[in-house]
Amino acid sequence: MFSSPFVALIKKDLKGYFDQPTGYLLLVIFVAISSWSFFKTAFLIGEASLQPLFTVEFSIDRPSLPWLMTLFIPAATMRLLSEEQRDGTLETLLTHPIRAWVILLSKFLSGLIFVTVAVLVTLGIPLSLTTAGDMDWGAITSQYFGSIFLGASLVAIGLFTSSLTRNQIISFILGLTLGMILMIMGLEIVAITLPPNIASLLQLLSPITHFDNISRGLIDLRDIMYFSSLIATFLTATFLIMRSKTLSHESQQYLNLRLGVAGLIILSILVGWFGTSIQGRLDLTEDKIFTLSPATKEIVESLDDLLTIDLYLSDDPPVQVASVYRDVNDFLDDLESRSNNKIKITRHYPEDNPQDYQKAFNAGIEAVGFERQSQGEFQIKTGYLGISLTYLDKREVIPFVETINGFEYKIASLTDKMISIDTDRLTIGVLQGHGELSPTEQMLTFFSVLNEEYDLLPLESDPNETLPLEFIDILFIGSPSEPMSDIHVNSIDQYLDNGGKALINLQPVLMETDENVGFVGVDNRHSFNNYVASKYGVIVESNLVYDTQSNVDIPFTNSGIVLPYPYWVRAQIANNNIASNANSLVMPWASSIGILNQPKSEYEIMPLIRTSEFASVDNNYNNLNPIENPIFENTLQNNNFQSDLGVSIKGNNNSRVIVVGDAEWVTDVVINNIASTNGLIGLNFIDWLTEEDTLASVRSKIVSERNLIFSSDNHKNIIRYINIAGIPFLLIIFGFLKFIQRRNKGFKSNLGNTNER
Repeated sequence: MFSSPFVALIKKDLKGYFDQPTGYLLLVIFVAISSWSFFKTAFLIGEASLQPLFTVEFSIDRPSLPWLMTLFIPAATMRLLSEEQRDGTLETLLTHPIRAWVILLSKFLSGLIFVTVAVLVTLGIPLSLTTAGDMDWGAITSQYFGSIFLGASLVAIGLFTSSLTRNQIISFILGLTLGMILMIMGLEIVAITLPPNIASLLQLLSPITHFDNISRGLIDLRDIMYFSSLIATFLTATFLIMRSKTLSHESQQYLNLRLGVAGLIILSILVGWFGTSIQGRLDLTEDKIFTLSPATKEIVESLDDLLTIDLYLSDDPPVQVASVYRDVNDFLDDLESRSNNKIKITRHYPEDNPQDYQKAFNAGIEAVGFERQSQGEFQIKTGYLGISLTYLDKREVIPFVETINGFEYKIASLTDKMISIDTDRLTIGVLQGHGELSPTEQMLTFFSVLNEEYDLLPLESDPNETLPLEFIDILFIGSPSEPMSDIHVNSIDQYLDNGGKALINLQPVLMETDENVGFVGVDNRHSFNNYVASKYGVIVESNLVYDTQSNVDIPFTNSGIVLPYPYWVRAQIANNNIASNANSLVMPWASSIGILNQPKSEYEIMPLIRTSEFASVDNNYNNLNPIENPIFENTLQNNNFQSDLGVSIKGNNNSRVIVVGDAEWVTDVVINNIASTNGLIGLNFIDWLTEEDTLASVRSKIVSERNLIFSSDNHKNIIRYINIAGIPFLLIIFGFLKFIQRRNKGFKSNLGNTNER
């Protein structure tokens, strides 16, 4: 295969790409549109991820790489065989002592090399974004790996359509049409209009479905087999067409070839439809999102008896959750195979079996309805995806699994709960009566989740009576704003001296609304700062931290618009031993924390939450309006430095305390509207305080964030335009230099011929 004719044919076709303006024109257009489309979405999301580039969602105004490839590759491959047929050189090649499959593979590889170059040129995007964020290079590797497989499939399709005609335009139209049909039939918007069984089969045969799995960072053997069979099918069909030009259609050899192609096509369809039972996958994500965490493995190994997991599912699931069905089945199969026979998975189909229906009903598992459009009307398609876990005489139920996100934590936590010998729940005491934030009015979401694992006890007593802290496992203090009696302070001090645990959220600056300027900061004279400073040497300053680059957009009702607000800082986690894999959270109107140097201190104090290096502090906070605030115009770009916003404290007496210079980071306004991950990070903090760290690593697999933080608008624009215009310009320069080189070479050749004459 690697003989001289094979290499010569590849070089010939590559010269056709890189020695002609058309090839560079295709590259420039492809790279420019890909980059423009990516940055149109990426800066709005603010995430250091290439997901907007590789998303399979179809959008005309923001076309992603898979859809651009569907348009680009037919244009790049339309000439490979059509041109040979038009010029009559294909028949000449086939009559030479060169095997047809050598010609075919040379055409395929030359087209694939050109497409791979086009895809790899977009690597400028993640390379430039490393200056603004932490990229997941494992996921990126998987995404480019999947793109090359998708590109190879589309090249095979383009080669097939190019063999059908001598006209390159017709070849392009046929390739584009066939590629689009295969891609579109995998979209959910199409699937919901079809009967469910047909929709599921078409999705399994679409490249979109299999590319979507790889683009998440998961290399699955089933997806690789699908793309391989798709490539083999179209290459074999192309080979049949090529051989038909030199073989008699009545010959036995041609008949056998047709039968072989038909068999391979059927095999490819079977792989697409029934290959879901094939196991084998490689998780390339840096956080190992699709790999069982050590905590889950530890829980499984601690099983003393058989854990039975009854999975109630539909044989024909709604298309909206078809991918969830696959992921849930994959996870449970992986869990069972790694359990050393300690876990047994049993699948039930309530819609097909009356006994299974009764079991599901008894377990409290019901079908969930999803809308689908059929014959112009919306109909309801129901489906089961519930789970019942049984261990000894204990049972836990998940009525319906809506998403794979957080599924491992749910299974691990329920299992851990059932095998726990000590069934007594820990108690969180919530300090009240001193102007603290209300857990039922301002922090309902966070405390509702806490209530699933802990008993919550409001602590409000007469100022002249000690606080009832004897049976409290964790003390929650949510920013006092009114005087606290010495008796209460002494109760807290004694509790902590006896090894108590506490999460202390302090707010030295309170927010008020002024009808003239909007938000105004007011000093909180009763914020409990003095106690924390004297006890631990931790000073929560009376200031407000702002960050010019790492912040979030929030709506302002007075203006009716959404604006980036530097006083709502997107801070970074400085200690992953406490927050596990979580790496950022949103801190609204936070204050900086200083740590006094006390060499003989009995406490180990470590930074827990930090701003980016583009943060600073506002010591006046008399106008926090994002529109008419002088500080936004004059000083936001000056005197930037990194500040601590939270610290962890461990005492020699086994006490554990977390102090945060903000109380609103776990309020409903933030968790429900801005950053849901704040609540999960809060749970991880509670886990650390109770020394129940096992499940934190599992839970945090769903909160890992990678944010884009630019040093300035110029930094952002440089990255944008280097990729949209700079790299395409370099391609143009390279093509122009190649043209000059070819012209000079041709001129010297002609001059030599003239001298000889």
